[in-house]
Amino acid sequence: DCAGAVGRGGGGGGSDFGSGRVTMRYLVFGDVHANLVALDAVLAAADRHRVDAFLCVGDLVGYGPEPLECLERLLPLQRDERLALVAGNHDVVARGDHTPDGFGPEAVETLRWTIEVVRAQQWAVKFLASGQPVVKVAGGIWLTHDSLSAPGSGYYHRATQNAARELDALAQRGGRIAFYGHTHAMRAEVQTGAAVMLTPMNACDAMGRDPEPVRLAEGERAWIGTGSVGFPTKTKGAAEFLILNDADWTVEKYTVGFSREQAKARTRAVFGSVCRPETVERIVRWL
Repeated sequence: DCAGAVGRGGGGGGSDFGSGRVTMRYLVFGDVHANLVALDAVLAAADRHRVDAFLCVGDLVGYGPEPLECLERLLPLQRDERLALVAGNHDVVARGDHTPDGFGPEAVETLRWTIEVVRAQQWAVKFLASGQPVVKVAGGIWLTHDSLSAPGSGYYHRATQNAARELDALAQRGGRIAFYGHTHAMRAEVQTGAAVMLTPMNACDAMGRDPEPVRLAEGERAWIGTGSVGFPTKTKGAAEFLILNDADWTVEKYTVGFSREQAKARTRAVFGSVCRPETVERIVRWL
């Protein structure tokens, strides 16, 4: 269980990514997939936890019915220089850089509609175009959607024995911690010397404070999956996110509930007329 209610300390409304501050609290998130109901729940939790800035590991769009609305929520953060943005594989298709080769049928069908909606709004294309395959944040923090060793490859990280190459890539970049998405799994591998260990990532409700955050000791590096805001795989209806405090190199792990019924209703309302019924129902079951 989480310990106590979230306090008001630790914030401060900083407008950059650490160059002008002694310490920062970052909310790290990804795989929103146009689920506005879930994103709003995470942003409300961010206010309670008094974070300074936001680090997004990509896939803001795809699968979900409200891509423009999600981008509109995040645009003010980017304007205030409080958002670092990685481009996910769905994002690069939506903005026009790639075709959805190798994507599943649900992704292809929903992206067809998403492409029309996004590309009709130049501001939305520009917003997605600002996302990069890899982003460096102050203080040895790195972001990618899928891989540091092969950014943009679509690689799914699911095995601890493969984490060594990502941690090697992090070391080569002079980094200490890297966050990734794509798998929709909250996961952490920590390297101490030559040993790489899978570290438990038991998230707690965002109304409290995580009593057992991941803690990086001096000389350790970490490769951490953020889970998913819009389509979490561990607990349905519980958007996942992390909070990194670079003062003590701790990573807090959280979930926050969102209305599955509301998300399902919006999905059916939008995609019911543009996707096959079986596609819509599969997506609804994933929520």
